[in-house]
Amino acid sequence: MKIEEIKNLLLKLKEKNKLQNAYIVYGGNLKLRKEIALFLSGILNCTESIFCGKCDNCRRIKEEIHPDIKLIIPEKNILSIDEVRNVKNDIFIKPYFGKYKIYIFQIEYLKEEASSAFLKIIEEPPEYGIIIILCPNINFLLPTITSRCFKIYINYELPELNEEGIKNIDEFLELLNMVINKNFLNFFKVVDIINKRDEREKIEKWFENVLIFMRDSFLFYKNFSSEFFISRNFKPSKIFSHIEPDLIEKFWEIKERIKYNINLKLAIENLIFQTYLFFKKNSRSGGTADAPGSGPGEG
Repeated sequence: MKIEEIKNLLLKLKEKNKLQNAYIVYGGNLKLRKEIALFLSGILNCTESIFCGKCDNCRRIKEEIHPDIKLIIPEKNILSIDEVRNVKNDIFIKPYFGKYKIYIFQIEYLKEEASSAFLKIIEEPPEYGIIIILCPNINFLLPTITSRCFKIYINYELPELNEEGIKNIDEFLELLNMVINKNFLNFFKVVDIINKRDEREKIEKWFENVLIFMRDSFLFYKNFSSEFFISRNFKPSKIFSHIEPDLIEKFWEIKERIKYNINLKLAIENLIFQTYLFFKKNSRSGGTADAPGSGPGEG
């Protein structure tokens, strides 16, 4: 569902007094998931029941200073048993300022022992206690938890590829070209520079931009219309003329593992070598043997 459709649905549920105590907001991106969580918090606590943005409750929610709205962001987005216990002890203390006490969990995964404790909170919350789980994908949550929550799916929106993203792709193609030409000394030097230059979050974005290039390459060589491309300046590289989804999935796996403290230098090297092996296999099977060539930053 689109954001406005979700908001209208929540307003209708509020009018009919059918709002629940536990929600999972997934899909979309973190900004949109958080927007829905704050909107739901607003209509629950707003004195006008519409998240007016003017009353004390709404103003505090918008500024993220409301004493009864607690945002919980665990380390590595993995909820631990201790964090669940803290919520369990706190949720039975009545709200200080608003009508409802709301806990917004920004997570991707629950540890097994945390899941059991979390389930008890969902099953027996106080009337004023609201749980909102924000996660990109519900597949990493136990069915016993997802089945007890009102699920809100936000339509996925493709990210835009900016100038920095184009530079990332050019850098990726340069590294790949070094490996193909067996220029390993410069390859390891450049990887080391990237690793020291960028924070973990920025390198994760680097991977995402490479994935965008892979996706556009797949669509290009499968003869999709350019209107489906993310990058408006997309320039194909012949090495990817026979790209398959399994290679893109490998890249995605490496990108996701970055969140769990995988060595960044090894992750980048692994990404390039996986691509190089794909290139060699493709060459032996009769595909193109051209070097990567120009990236999307040219032209």
